[in-house]
Amino acid sequence: MSENLKGIIIAVNTFDVKDIHSEVEELKSLALSSGIEVVGSYIQNRNRIDPKSYVGIGFLESVAAEHDEGIDYCIINNEITASQNRRIESVLDMKVIDRTQVILDIFSLRAHSKAGQLQVELAQLEYLVPRLKGQGINLSRLGAGIGTRGPGETKLETDRRHINTRIKEIKNQLKTIINHRERYRAKRQKNQVVKVSLIGYTNAGKSTLFNIMADSDALEQDKLFATLDPKTRQVTTPGGFECILTDTVGFIQNLPTTLVESFKSTLEEAGDSDFIIHVIDNNAENIMTHYDTVKTLMKELDMTDIPQIIFFNKSDLNDRENLITDEPAVYVSKNTPQQEINQHLEDFMKKHFEKYEVELSAGDSHLYYPLKSATIIEGTSTDEETGHLKIEGYSPEGGWIERIVGSDDIGSAKSD
Repeated sequence: MSENLKGIIIAVNTFDVKDIHSEVEELKSLALSSGIEVVGSYIQNRNRIDPKSYVGIGFLESVAAEHDEGIDYCIINNEITASQNRRIESVLDMKVIDRTQVILDIFSLRAHSKAGQLQVELAQLEYLVPRLKGQGINLSRLGAGIGTRGPGETKLETDRRHINTRIKEIKNQLKTIINHRERYRAKRQKNQVVKVSLIGYTNAGKSTLFNIMADSDALEQDKLFATLDPKTRQVTTPGGFECILTDTVGFIQNLPTTLVESFKSTLEEAGDSDFIIHVIDNNAENIMTHYDTVKTLMKELDMTDIPQIIFFNKSDLNDRENLITDEPAVYVSKNTPQQEINQHLEDFMKKHFEKYEVELSAGDSHLYYPLKSATIIEGTSTDEETGHLKIEGYSPEGGWIERIVGSDDIGSAKSD
C-alpha cells in the first residue's frame, strides 16, 4: 500500500452525539493506522443524518469544490448504506469508505490467530451482504484496498449465495474454537487458577503493562488496535501467588454492531475473568470519553460484576489525579517496576479473598508450596509445642484451602 494516501473526513453532528470533535480526531488516528493521512475534516450540524446522501448535497458540493484532485479517500464518520455511498461518490468523485471499513481494515492487519482472521472475514462479509441488494456497491471499487483487505477481491466478486455459505462455514469454525475455549476455562477452574484480564480503551498501554507484569515480549506499538488476538501469560505476585494474565483487544467509541457481534468471543475473553484491570491512559485528552466507552461495553458484555481495579497508565507523562470513578485506582507507567505493579494487583485481590489459617505438621510440609502458589501467604510461624507450621493468608473463595490441604487430619484449617 502506498504511503502517500490522502483522505478527508465528513461527519454529521446530531443532538445525540456526545463529542463530535473527539470522534473525528479518533477517526483521523484510525485512518492513519490504516495508511491514510487525513488532510481535511468537515462537520455538518443536522437534526438527523440524511438517508439519501448522509449530509446535504449542497454540503457535499462545497467539499468537492475544495478538493478537485489529489484525494484518494473520503471517510464517513458513521456506517453508511450502499445508496449513500453511491450518492457521495457521484458528487465527490473519489472512493468513499466509512468508519466500519477503516476499523475492519486495521483488524485485518492485526489479526494473526486463526480465530482473529475468521472473525475479521466474518465481519467484512456481514458488512457486505446488505450492500449486495440490487446494484449494491460497485464491487470493482470495493473489492480491493482499505476496508476489504481481509476477504480479498476474489471472495467479494462471488454472489450473495456463496457469501452466505461462507458466513455459515466461518460461524461453524468459530463455534469449534469457542467450545475449545470453554473446555480450557473448565480445566482452569478445575485446576484452581485465577484469571486476571487487562481491558481498556485502544492504545491505553495495556500491552506495555502486560509485558512488565508477565515478563513477556508481546507487541508494543503506539497504534490503535495493536493487540487484536488475546495473549495469556502466567504472573507471579511478590507474595508468590500465581495467576494468569490476559491482554485483550482495545475498546473504541461507536464500535460498529457488526464488530461487537463478530468479535464477541474475543472480547468475552475478559468476561470469564476473576479480576479485571481497567487500564486508562492518564495522558489522554478525552479521558472521560474513554472511561465511559469501556464501561458501556463492559455492561453490554455482562462484566460489571467482576471485581475491577483501575490502573491509570502513562502517569509519567501526566501525573494528574483523577476522580472519575469510585473504583480502586493506582497510578503506574512503563517505568514502574514489575514488583510494584504486581504488588498493586496482589493487594487488590486480597480484598476479595477470604482469610485463612492452617497448621501443617512436619509430615505435611510438602503442602507449603501449593499453598504459596495458590494463595497469598501473609505470614508463617512455628508452634513451639507441636512443631507445626502455622500459616496465615488469603485464598480465593470456593473451598480452595480444603482442596489443597485435604482433610482436617493435617492439622487445622479454617477460613473467615
